[in-house]
Amino acid sequence: MKPNITRRAFAGTTIAALAGLCGGLRFGTGAEEEKPARQAATSAAGRVPRRVGAVAYSFQYSIGLFSYRQRPGERFDAVKFVEATHAAGGNVAQLFYLMIDSLADDDLRRLRQRAEQLDVLLEVHGGHAPRKDFERTMRQAAKLGSRIVGCSFGFMLRPDKLATLADWDLHYAACEKRIAELVPLARSLRLTLAIENHLDFTLEELHALVRRFESAEVGLLFDAGNWIGTLDDPLEAADTLGRYVAATHYKDFAIEETPQGFRFTMVPLGCGSLRLEELTRRLEKQVRPEVAYSIEMMNGQHFDVNWLEDRFWVPFRNKAARQVAATLRHIRSRTIDRQEHIPVEEFDRLPHEAHVKLEADRLARCIAYLKDLLGAKG
Repeated sequence: MKPNITRRAFAGTTIAALAGLCGGLRFGTGAEEEKPARQAATSAAGRVPRRVGAVAYSFQYSIGLFSYRQRPGERFDAVKFVEATHAAGGNVAQLFYLMIDSLADDDLRRLRQRAEQLDVLLEVHGGHAPRKDFERTMRQAAKLGSRIVGCSFGFMLRPDKLATLADWDLHYAACEKRIAELVPLARSLRLTLAIENHLDFTLEELHALVRRFESAEVGLLFDAGNWIGTLDDPLEAADTLGRYVAATHYKDFAIEETPQGFRFTMVPLGCGSLRLEELTRRLEKQVRPEVAYSIEMMNGQHFDVNWLEDRFWVPFRNKAARQVAATLRHIRSRTIDRQEHIPVEEFDRLPHEAHVKLEADRLARCIAYLKDLLGAKG
């Protein structure tokens, strides 16, 4: 199954909307207690189907995250996000910490109860791990029943923010120190810190980091597309790091080569450059069954990675030509669906109701696509 919405269909959705306007589990600790609905879905071999759902960023406009913080119109709260994920066919919802930051304990309890009613597993992404109130987010996550807290340590830091290898090594040491500070609390709360590959750490650096701790409290948030930004092959990453994965960001990028390097544009699953069919097969061989696949569909988001510039490589070490070649083979082996290659600026011209509807529709398509891949993985 391949999702395929044409520009004509995209325009039709917009016109229809305008017409309307005018008239979890802890990493590495074993299987969860199954709810009756999940028990009924268990295969004859006894394996519970993989949970598939959404990262909050898939509803960034509807929620009002990041560049949409000042937008007018009604917004999704955390409960509405869970309900919208369920309506799209998902059964895991990865909350961004800002969505729960101001919630009192009673609000957290109601959110957890609603998720349990819908059989939606809650996860939390805590954002930047060095922030001083990250520990508070960890405690809130535990109250929600989340078994993971995603975290990151920067975004595309090299070479613009960390221009030398010495700068990077200091940053890496600070990251390792911060993880060590958070591990005791994670252990007491029975949480796993899921470190995201956020276009910062290379495959080798993340592997070394998790092996440094080698514990149930430290795992990976495996972002399917971000590996390309550090010139790593996602397939090699799956083979090397699959057993450490505690959470995911499943996505697809249309990756175009430029005179300076790569341009990334986020597109629906199956419409971009990532070999998601093979990636899913490889992950399924290693990733623990209780780990969920959460889809990150930030419509049309784009950025450049200028890896062909000499200065890009100054803060990196020992990137083998074999690895770069594998990365290039990965993105050159698939043809981008140009009908889906729509920049965020086009989406931002949509009226409010049309933008909300588009996020829901695209997520539903991505969830159906990923479920299809999982069903055909053998």
